Amino acid sequence: FVVGFFHPYCNDGGGGERVLWTAIQALQKKHSKIHCVVYSGDKADPEAIISKTKERFGITLERPVGFVMLDGRHWIEASSYPRFTLLGQSLGSVVLAWEALTVITPHVFVDSMGYAFTYPLACFAGCRIVSYVHYPTISEDMLTLVAKRRPLYNNDKTISNSATRSLFKFVYYWLFASAYGMVGRFSKVVMVNSKWTEAHVKALWRVPKRTRIVYPPCDTTSLTDIVIGPKNVRDKVIVSVGQFRPEKDHFLQLAILEKLFERHPSLKSEVKLQLIGGVRGKEDEALVAELKAKVQSLGLSDSVEFLTNLPYSQLQEKLSKASVGLHTMWNEHFGIVLVEYMAAGVIPVAHGSGGPLMDIVVKFAGEHTGFLATEAEEYAAHIDKIFSTTDQLNDKLRVAARQSVHRFSEDTFSMQFMNAFSDALN
Repeated sequence: FVVGFFHPYCNDGGGGERVLWTAIQALQKKHSKIHCVVYSGDKADPEAIISKTKERFGITLERPVGFVMLDGRHWIEASSYPRFTLLGQSLGSVVLAWEALTVITPHVFVDSMGYAFTYPLACFAGCRIVSYVHYPTISEDMLTLVAKRRPLYNNDKTISNSATRSLFKFVYYWLFASAYGMVGRFSKVVMVNSKWTEAHVKALWRVPKRTRIVYPPCDTTSLTDIVIGPKNVRDKVIVSVGQFRPEKDHFLQLAILEKLFERHPSLKSEVKLQLIGGVRGKEDEALVAELKAKVQSLGLSDSVEFLTNLPYSQLQEKLSKASVGLHTMWNEHFGIVLVEYMAAGVIPVAHGSGGPLMDIVVKFAGEHTGFLATEAEEYAAHIDKIFSTTDQLNDKLRVAARQSVHRFSEDTFSMQFMNAFSDALN
C-alpha cells in the first residue's frame, strides 16, 4: 500500500517540512505495510535529505522512504510567472503532478504543500486525496484587500491606486477562488493548521464535515529545557525569527524599534534587535540589503544585528537569552515561531490577526501568554512594558506560555494526524 507525499520542497527545513516528516514517521510507526514515497523537486540526493531531516528536526524514520525526483519544479516557481502568478503556479502544479504520478501512482495522494489544483488529476489517476493546508492559496481576506484597494506585498500600489486595475484583479481573484473551491472538494480528508485557515477553507471548499484542525508539530521538547527563572538572567534582546520575505514585514520591526527608543531613549544603549532568518535566494538577499540600508538611514546600526541561515543549535542559544520574541506578519496562518518563543521562555509580541490571535497567543488556564499588536506604537508600548516589569512577573507569564504549548507537540500532531488519515484508509 503506497502513500505518496507531494512536497516538491521537502528539503527546505521549514515548518511545512516538519509536518511532512513527522507525518511520515507517524504512518510508519502505525502501519508496517505502508510504503511512503516523497515527490521531491530538490537537487539534493535522498540520503542528504534524510540526513538533514534528522539534523534539523531530530526525526528518525522507522524505515526507508521512496523518492521520486522531479525535474519540472520550475513549473511551480513564482519567478516563472511575473503576471498571474497564482494561476501560473496552480496550473504548473498540475504539470508537475503529472510527472510525479506517471512514475508512481500511490493509493493515497497526500498534498502537504497546498497544491489543490493537482487533486482532479490525482483523483482521475485513482488516488484517494488527503490534504494538509497550511495556508489557502487564496482567501476572502485577499479579495477584501483588493476590493478596498489597500496596498500590501501582494497588492502592488500600481494596482491599488487604479480603480480599473483593482476591478480587473478582483474579478480574476473571484474566478480563481471559485475554481480553487471546486478542486478542493476532491479531497477526501482535509486537515488545516489553525482556526483561521479552517474558516477560509470551509468557506471556499465547502466540505465542513471532512475538515478538521490538526495543529502542526512544533519543537517544544528541546526548547522547554531552557531554564526560566533567576538562574537564567535574560538580556535586553528582542529576537525576530523567520525567513526574510516581504510578508514577514521586517520594516515594521524597524519602525517598532524606532518607536521604542522614542518612548524610552535610555533603552537605545541597552536593547538589541536580532533579525534571525533564512536567506534562500537572490530575492531574499536583496531584501536583507534593503533592510540593512534602512537600519543605517534610521541610525540604528548599533542596535540591530542580522543573523542569516543560523544553525539550529545557535538559534536555541539565542532564544535562551532573549527577553522578547517579535512577530509582525499580517494574517499569519499559524505561526510556529511563536510556539518556539513560548517554549523557550521568550515573551511573544505578535501581530493581532490570523493564527497568533485565534490559536496561539491566547489565555491558558486564565493566564496571559503574550501580547498582540497591529501598529508600531502599540508594539513599542508592549515591549516597553516587558522591559519595565519585574523579572518575577515576566517569569510568571513565561511559565504560563510554556505550559500552553503542549497543544502543539509532535506527539499531539501524530495522534491527530493518524486519526484524520484513518478516514482515507476506510
